[in-house]
Formats: sequence, structure tokens, C-alpha cells
Amino acid sequence: MKLILASQNAHKAEEFASAVTAVSILPAPGSVEVDENADSFIGNARLKARAYAGHFHINAIADDSGLCVDHLNGAPGIHSARYGRLAPDADMDPDKTAANNRKLLKNMAGVPESERGAHFTCALCLVILEQEDIDYIRARMSSLDPGIYEIRFYDAEGREVKPDADSIARVEVAFEAYAYGRILNAAHGTGGFGYDPLFYCPEAGCTFADLTQQQKLSVSHRGRAIGLLRALFERD
Repeated sequence: MKLILASQNAHKAEEFASAVTAVSILPAPGSVEVDENADSFIGNARLKARAYAGHFHINAIADDSGLCVDHLNGAPGIHSARYGRLAPDADMDPDKTAANNRKLLKNMAGVPESERGAHFTCALCLVILEQEDIDYIRARMSSLDPGIYEIRFYDAEGREVKPDADSIARVEVAFEAYAYGRILNAAHGTGGFGYDPLFYCPEAGCTFADLTQQQKLSVSHRGRAIGLLRALFERD
């Protein structure tokens, strides 16, 4: 199976491809404007995968991820990338990462450790258009945990149909993975990106920013999502 990543980020495509050798994953040959206005990570991943698959007429895969903090009722959530710029206390620092982390620390000031729980989420969505690949997903359904993999089938008119329908034009497979930890009172570590210096991972015994990229993949939400992607294509 061949898929394009809903991004022109060659490094990210290589990361997926190296971990999932049963399929070929390549960066998109061009960019597509996508209004990521869904209310969930899976929703935004689905919007991107649909847009790229529809534009280039090829199987596509897209991801969406972010940080959810318990004390903040799940914020920054789907707004993780622009959290610092959200009203009412918008911080327009060109360094968006610094602005995001400052706002998170401000909003978590004085919160006891027992209430600083948080998790990262990584959602993946595949849009499959090739008939041979659609048949593969249909054949794999009985081996996939329906509590993990959300699989939808559509006809040529875009109407959702049952897996045994005579004419299926598109299949969508979506799933999420998580990494649980807590938010520190101050940044620690120099690696990673985004909120990594503030996210303490009990499993690793340090922040994500204290880990090498390879170490982080073994415990991160993205690494676990890639593991679920790999399992999708493993033969029993």
C-alpha cells in the first residue's frame, strides 16, 4: 500500500515510513489548504486526510496532536499550537512555543502536584481510495479492536455504507494514542519541542525534553500511534 502524508514534511514522512515498513509513506507532492475547524484531534486529522486524498487522488494519512491538561478542562487541546495567542490574554510573541509555555505556566500557577495531571494525544486518520487497499482493510476488520480503530466506509456519493456494501469508494481508519504525565512548575531539559520541557513522564522518569528522539518515541503519544499504525498492517 502507498500513502501520502498530509504534509510536505519529509522528516515526518520518513519517521512514519521507517517504523511501518509494510507500506510506503511519502510526503505530499504539494500543499493543500485545510481549515482545521473540527472539535477533536481525530476530526482534524480526518479533515486533512480527506483533503489530501481528494486533491491528489491517492491514499493519504494525516495526524493531529496536542496537550490536554486536566486542571484546565482539557486545554489547550486542539488549540495547542496557538494556545498563547488565544484571547483574553493573547501573547503575540513571534516565538509561539515560548508564548504557549508561558501561558501554560501562568494558568497552572499554584496548582498542587496532585492536580497537575495531563496527557498528550496523537490522532491518525487514513483515507483509502485504491480498491485493492480497500479490500485489505475489509479483510483485516475482524482482527482489529473496534475499541481502538474507528473504520468507516463510503460510496462514490460520499454516503456512509456498511462494510459489505457492493460499491465502496473510500475507507477511513482513525485512531488515537496517548502519553500520560503531569505539568511541572518550571521547564526542564533542552531536547524535544513544544510543551516537552514542561511535561513530566513517570514512565521515563523525566520530561520529554530530557529524552533523545528515539527514547521519546518509546513512550510518547506519537510513538504509540505509530505502533497502532504498524499493527494495522501486521499479518496474523
